[in-house]
Amino acid sequence: MPKRPKYQRSASDFKRGTVAPWPSDKPPADVIATRARYIASGEHKMHASTTGLWAFGPKADKAKCDNFAESDWHQLLETLQEAIKAPCVDQEFRGDFPARAWAYVNGTLHEARLTNRATGQYHAFPLEYAEQYPEDPNDLLRNAPRVTIPVH
Repeated sequence: MPKRPKYQRSASDFKRGTVAPWPSDKPPADVIATRARYIASGEHKMHASTTGLWAFGPKADKAKCDNFAESDWHQLLETLQEAIKAPCVDQEFRGDFPARAWAYVNGTLHEARLTNRATGQYHAFPLEYAEQYPEDPNDLLRNAPRVTIPVH
């Protein structure tokens, strides 16, 4: 049987998170949410940044994000912060921040991943396959924020 091309990942390659209640040994979710920041990643874009915010370098095996107007980026940050408050977050934490958070953007479940635990920076991307969805033993994704943002 021929090898699978590198840009096509098998279902076993996905490291699914697990949605869990906010842990009692962490600062309150609303406090952590105000410290969270959304930073775009060029690995998930099919367009160059008009502001130079990211280096354009899409990777074949990375999910591709929609093109949102810069004037709408505040909604991405607000959605991330609402996901943390919900809480629709991973059971794994890095410092005070959850390693992942989940929200629906334009009807598609997106995952935000912590990229800098000191500053609370996250990047996010759509989950394209059910195999990527987090495990949700307590049905907490029902509380995930849902937002509609125009695509350009």
